[in-house]
Amino acid sequence: MINNLIYDVGMNNGDDTAYYLQCGFNVLAIEANPVLCSQAARRFHKEIEQNQLQILNLGIAHIPGELDFWICETHSEWSSLHRKSASRGGEPHHKITVQCQTFKWVLDNYGIPYYLKIDIEGSDYLCIEDLSSDRLPKYISFEKGKKYPQLLERCNELGYNEYKCISQLDFLPLQLPATKEQRKLEFEYWKRLLFSKLNQGKDNFPVKAIGKILGESEKFSTKWKKERKARHQMEDWTFPVGSSGPFGEKTLGKWQSFTEILSTMRYFDGLFQKGKRSVFWDRKKSSYWADFHVKRPEKL
Repeated sequence: MINNLIYDVGMNNGDDTAYYLQCGFNVLAIEANPVLCSQAARRFHKEIEQNQLQILNLGIAHIPGELDFWICETHSEWSSLHRKSASRGGEPHHKITVQCQTFKWVLDNYGIPYYLKIDIEGSDYLCIEDLSSDRLPKYISFEKGKKYPQLLERCNELGYNEYKCISQLDFLPLQLPATKEQRKLEFEYWKRLLFSKLNQGKDNFPVKAIGKILGESEKFSTKWKKERKARHQMEDWTFPVGSSGPFGEKTLGKWQSFTEILSTMRYFDGLFQKGKRSVFWDRKKSSYWADFHVKRPEKL
């Protein structure tokens, strides 16, 4: 393992890469979209010249070669080797041809990173599958997709024994019992919901009186937005919306065992499926957006 190396698999616009570089790591950024690679090369030209960053314009696939890659024209982060991912919600998209390699090829040629961040829209599993128990990063993160139980199982088989699920809305951990940060945000959430109900009856005198006691709903709505935005500001770094956020020991919450994380996810998945309200999602199915972070023991 190379202790000062991070893989950013699915670089997109480079916001995650920028954070890893700021933390002092060397970065291998992998991105299939050639336009994004060109933009990143201009953005990070100094780091590239200093050999702190290398960008690979590659797709990660089962086999090497040229494959169709679908560009989502409205959300670059949705672009994928899978058309279904790039076209979700009926968004405009188009096809290009990209050069692809297996993730094993990348590991063989560039070494084992300290932290492996994976976000390649429907293909995260390819990276996890190509890991071997004698060549493992210290930390891995990957998106909570439909196949997440199998990916957690694979990580457990490889020897990873500590897990977190971090909401990408505000970087809070999904855990039981809730963290104090989650409880605070939930309190503010329910107040905001109450204010929205009060607004619907603002011409009613008792409702107006309650509103005055609690405070103006417009002012609170602004406070709510600021509170949620503040979750993206940590250690003098502002994480843009859509970025992966902190990793490793900088993530909030406790590390859970394999059985604990499965139990935690059964609980939250059950709430979501029942349509229960939560700070971890809104009413859109795509809003239940989170990343798993896994950690291996010091010695395997």
